[in-house]
Amino acid sequence: MNVKAQICAVVTATAMSLTAYAEDKTQSGYEEASALAGPQSVKAELHDNDKDRESIYAFDTLQTTFKPYFDWKRSLKENHGLSLGLSAHLLFQGAGDTALDEDNAASAIYRFQGSWQAVTLSDGSTGTLNWRVENRSGLGLENSPSTLGGSIAGAQNPGFGYSDNFDTDLSVLNWTQGFASNKAGIAIGRLAFDAYLDAFAFQTFSRGFINRAFILNPTMGTTGIGALGVVGKGYVSDNIWLGAHAYDANAASGEFDIDTVNEGEYLTAMEFGWTPSHARKGTDRIQLSYWHKDARDLAGTSSGEGFVLSTSWQVAETMLPFLRYGNSNGGAGVVATQSLASGIEVMVQPDQHFTIGLAWSELNDKSFASSVDDEWVLETSYKFQLSKNFSLTPDIQFLKTPANLIDENNTWVAGIRGILTL
Repeated sequence: MNVKAQICAVVTATAMSLTAYAEDKTQSGYEEASALAGPQSVKAELHDNDKDRESIYAFDTLQTTFKPYFDWKRSLKENHGLSLGLSAHLLFQGAGDTALDEDNAASAIYRFQGSWQAVTLSDGSTGTLNWRVENRSGLGLENSPSTLGGSIAGAQNPGFGYSDNFDTDLSVLNWTQGFASNKAGIAIGRLAFDAYLDAFAFQTFSRGFINRAFILNPTMGTTGIGALGVVGKGYVSDNIWLGAHAYDANAASGEFDIDTVNEGEYLTAMEFGWTPSHARKGTDRIQLSYWHKDARDLAGTSSGEGFVLSTSWQVAETMLPFLRYGNSNGGAGVVATQSLASGIEVMVQPDQHFTIGLAWSELNDKSFASSVDDEWVLETSYKFQLSKNFSLTPDIQFLKTPANLIDENNTWVAGIRGILTL
């Protein structure tokens, strides 16, 4: 075999290997989520956490120890339609400069969640009851990454989501009913709004990015995790879907308070999306979401509206570039009036991922002084899958003109995140 033939053989074998690992092999037989939600939903997380990943170490002690547990979960799924999962996301960060006395922070996100498939229609559509019990708490240091990040940046919080004041809460409890072979459906109950509104591949704590600019668009109106609401989405053709959302605008994360819906103030949205095929809807898509949030009398915030345009496209099964743009009128207490984020995730080896992204945000004059400059952030990370069920991800962020560091033109934040899924 000549050199050219040898190179072709190696390239072909590598591509076949990477493609094989791109397929959804799971440990307990959990299926992919429906067309309704993104990667932050209960069913999507259960499926993602159950993937049969390739670990760095050939001898995976953790997997060997827990194999009977995964076999038990498979039997629950097959015999009773019940899927269960536990996860812990732990983050430690240190900053070069901060407005706080302490420049280190740590926090964890703990989740116990499940989905019970109670109904199956003649076309294969399913009806499921979904729930999530969640806690976000500190890990012994004075500050959480969310607090540390808030002392540095306005729209581009480098520790977004990792707080220490999200009490143990039944943050998700809803019924999801699919129609038309699960290509349409409705979810109603206590919802995690970020699982549905502008649902996007990187809108999750499980991939490479941590900064808010990449996870949740800072121009978009939000509400609490666990808001009472209803979402309906469906494909109107093989490639186009439409969606509508309505959530209680006064919900508070980490609090089981459903009386706030009595205020009659809502976060609503409409969405339009296109994908080349239903099978690739999670990666290859263009999505436009328009949102509106009512004025809230008790909170003293004005009404607001805006739109978010998101697109991503998987290349050669190993690269996933994306682009997101958001624009708002500055109402509803949003922190930015414009935001643009772009980046790429690269599969270096099966289940070992490198990510890098650059984001810009124009801060809201209603929330920050008009003299504050636009914020920029460059973030990069590498995910090491040490075990099928445990990964470590070092992360470095460089922030330029962060809003809350008045005397500093730039700073950096470095961290390491561990993710355990069972």
